[in-house]
Amino acid sequence: MKVIHNYALQVNPTMEEKLNDKGKKITRWNGTRADKETRYAHFNIHKYTILKDKERWSIDLIKMSLQRSVKPVISCSFGIDSIIDVYLTRKALIELGRDPSDIDIVWNDTANEFKEVRQYQKYITELWKLRLYVTKPKKTLKHIIDDNGGITSDYFFTRKGDRRGGRPLSEKCCGTLKHDPMKRITKDMQWDLLVVGLRADESSQRLKAGLRDGEYFYSSAEWKAFVVRPILWWTEKDVWEYVEQEGIPYNELYLKNMIQEYPMNTEEIVFANKELIESVGLDYYDLGDRETQIVNRKQAIILEKLGFKLFTPRTGCMMCPIPVKYGYMQWIRLNYDKVYNAMVYNLGYGEALVSMIPKEVREEIEYIMGIELTPENIHIHLREILEVKPCTFDKF
Repeated sequence: MKVIHNYALQVNPTMEEKLNDKGKKITRWNGTRADKETRYAHFNIHKYTILKDKERWSIDLIKMSLQRSVKPVISCSFGIDSIIDVYLTRKALIELGRDPSDIDIVWNDTANEFKEVRQYQKYITELWKLRLYVTKPKKTLKHIIDDNGGITSDYFFTRKGDRRGGRPLSEKCCGTLKHDPMKRITKDMQWDLLVVGLRADESSQRLKAGLRDGEYFYSSAEWKAFVVRPILWWTEKDVWEYVEQEGIPYNELYLKNMIQEYPMNTEEIVFANKELIESVGLDYYDLGDRETQIVNRKQAIILEKLGFKLFTPRTGCMMCPIPVKYGYMQWIRLNYDKVYNAMVYNLGYGEALVSMIPKEVREEIEYIMGIELTPENIHIHLREILEVKPCTFDKF
């Protein structure tokens, strides 16, 4: 394909050293990314590209990058996107006449992983005979929090990259638990190509990163290696259709998607979409009666398009603060009560969140408990508050 050929021609990094106006030696990299036309090419056509052609594109992209690499690695969280990367890379290796297991896989175990992730990692590693390397952080999440003075409201709602109040604690967590261990092992193993499962439709930040860097580039600042993103322009719908088409085993975490809110006109929506709802295995009557709470990921995608509000879990740190604003505390409370209690009481999430509960919720709790909650005493009554109203932290 022309675009992939252009990546191969244009991404040829060279380092240039020169003196600046003050006589200080500076380093400049050239040829680390393809031109804008190449980077935007597939972005501009992917909406009209069928899944079969996307697969072909991804495999050809991987083959090109592997042929330019001496020591490649697949970065795998054992989430669905990185597993698709592994699966596609295995296909690419077969087409290149190589053993599909003849590539390094690296998993960054944050020591804060879901049990489903650990179980699936063991299963798929054995099934596909993966050559797995595991890296771990030097500090636990609790140590990071304690070393930074504990948790405040900023921990949950300050966007990573926002420097107005200094580097956010959530960003420090990600750096220590995920990025630093990966940088260390990448350097130690001398990997020269990272295969990563980033997809542009996950967030606006990832879309910007995809357009800035493209599907194949050299990371001169962060990784000191080439990076390929085989499914950058795949949608979530593409991913799950491909999983079903290929029969790819996946992590059971993806079976635990939670309906948070039903649309006001649920009955009307369900009646108008009866055939579609039943085609994905949902009970038409239970859904219409608002009795369905947990659905699989394919069902979740359909329901979100119909106006239902859902929480869809991701692999990664169980106690991550970032999804709290999306209803994570409700989901974790209903599915992993021990993890929920550890977050609330051991890590200090409860003391930070209790001061942020909406006014109407606080007034309801005051009425039930028969006391006035103030900034001075609300933390003292944390356990009592959660006993009388367990769903206190469900919504923000």
